[in-house]
Amino acid sequence: MRVLGIDPGSRVMGYGIIEAPQKPLTWGALRLKESSLPHRLHTIFQEITNLIIRYNPEAIALEEVIPQSFPHAALKLGQAQGAAILAAVTAERPVFFYHPLEIKKALTGYGSAPKEQLRFMVCALLEIPCDLPTDASDALAVALYHLQRFKYARPG
Repeated sequence: MRVLGIDPGSRVMGYGIIEAPQKPLTWGALRLKESSLPHRLHTIFQEITNLIIRYNPEAIALEEVIPQSFPHAALKLGQAQGAAILAAVTAERPVFFYHPLEIKKALTGYGSAPKEQLRFMVCALLEIPCDLPTDASDALAVALYHLQRFKYARPG
């Protein structure tokens, strides 16, 4: 099984693709330089579509957007997540959602682990250099978590 993990963002969106059991294929961060939100959303849709075409993942796993004390920022994150979901659904791939705390708890043993600890665990589990962007390590964490659970996971 091959999974595309996504850490949503309206300015920077992390992605990581892992093949079961734990073989990383690619990872990175989409840095969205367009000034308008509609253009950034279009770029997200195009780039996620390109990743799906190139790597042919069987599932797309996204970190849930958690409403923050800044509703405007949460709305933009949700819109960015929506563009990624649209790319997945257009490619007829199942989409799964995971809460950040459950991902952190599964991979580090602590639901409130700092991002640096999560990145360290992702790098250790995948045996990759730990110089990757935080957004990419978060996306790889989502994909790893999905692979741990995929027998029990149901599309969102």
